[in-house]
Amino acid sequence: MRRNHQINVFKLKTRACRALALAVLAVLPPAAAAAEAAAEQTAGNAASAGAGNCPFGRTLKVAVYQPGTYIDFQKVFLQTALALSADGYLNAGSVLEPDFAFDAGDNYRKLALETKGGCFEFLPDGFYNGRWHGNDVDDKAAELKERVKSAGDVDLIWALGTVGGLQFADSTLGVPVMVMTPSDPESAGIIGPGEFSDKPNIHVQKEINRTKNELTMFHRIFKFKNLGIIIDDDPENWAGQSLPALEETSKELGVSLVRCTGPVIDTDVKKAQQAYSKCIVELADKCDAVYLSLGNGASPDDLFSQIKPLIDRQIPTFSQAGGSEVQAGALLSLSDMDLRESGAFEARVAEAIYQGRKPEQISQYYYAPLNLNLNLETARLIDWKPDFELLMAIDQVYQTIKRPQQKLEVVAAGGAAPQNSD
Repeated sequence: MRRNHQINVFKLKTRACRALALAVLAVLPPAAAAAEAAAEQTAGNAASAGAGNCPFGRTLKVAVYQPGTYIDFQKVFLQTALALSADGYLNAGSVLEPDFAFDAGDNYRKLALETKGGCFEFLPDGFYNGRWHGNDVDDKAAELKERVKSAGDVDLIWALGTVGGLQFADSTLGVPVMVMTPSDPESAGIIGPGEFSDKPNIHVQKEINRTKNELTMFHRIFKFKNLGIIIDDDPENWAGQSLPALEETSKELGVSLVRCTGPVIDTDVKKAQQAYSKCIVELADKCDAVYLSLGNGASPDDLFSQIKPLIDRQIPTFSQAGGSEVQAGALLSLSDMDLRESGAFEARVAEAIYQGRKPEQISQYYYAPLNLNLNLETARLIDWKPDFELLMAIDQVYQTIKRPQQKLEVVAAGGAAPQNSD
């Protein structure tokens, strides 16, 4: 059954709740029946392919670039690989476990060895990781570009994230480039407007107006005047934190944007976390709401301790990173929890490229089945009581804040039984 993109963001159960959510959130993209039909046809064609038995009898060698480790990169890589494997385009063996992180240890190399003989093969030495270090981010991209030009053994590039997209938006390389899970790629300058790429060889996943929708929703609920944001001190990372879209949208809403800048994306994680915590304290005295931008300065183990100065002052927070930070104490987020649909989208793009279509001939529009997440304990601590109708529009409610060594009680939308989540 074709997904109805106009209602699936919040999986609403009643007509009244659906009307409320549309009025409050106003974030849904238009239906894309034609694009989806094309994607379904691509997926159907892919089903005829078998591992080790490619329909056109050839193999595309894949290289991967990321500016540094980030959980969404790991998720979209895994889900794309799983979808390609399920469709018969990728030999993956038993390597792709649910917790597989391609950039951990020698996982990438293990996967590359397993993929031999399939339609797509990851080059064993084809992973280029900038490790969020200024020089390495540029140098690793330059190494891969030089390899493409001189060695000629790369047929396809996966460029992860906004920074990855900026590094590989050069359409003169002569090989297809898939820019995966970027933030606001148009405002970041990766690609021009429109459904189809304006650059030869480049395909960019476009989740239309994601940051604008998030900020508009957040503002409609809380009517804040001064919004705090935490921005890295390296301008190369600003696009990945959606700074251009944040600036544009805050201006449209008549909101003052209060920036705290520091090394919140850094190879030295301790340094990044200290800078992040310092910014939280600074913003707590200046803002009536805070948008938690991406950065490895946000501790995955104890975000609550970092943002407690905001909670103590009853300041609402919205997480750009998604549900994992809501589990840890952020108030709200919109997220595609495991990026399964994002991976399926990218797999269809890769399969279409394999079948001979040019990247600029493939739709870039991706309609994410986003979940609205709420941490109820955080809501209580900041003395905010969402009304019943809004609660019904929420996909996942976390009853408690996840702290170190603590199990988390979760209630899914529709009153499902609580779950425990590590």
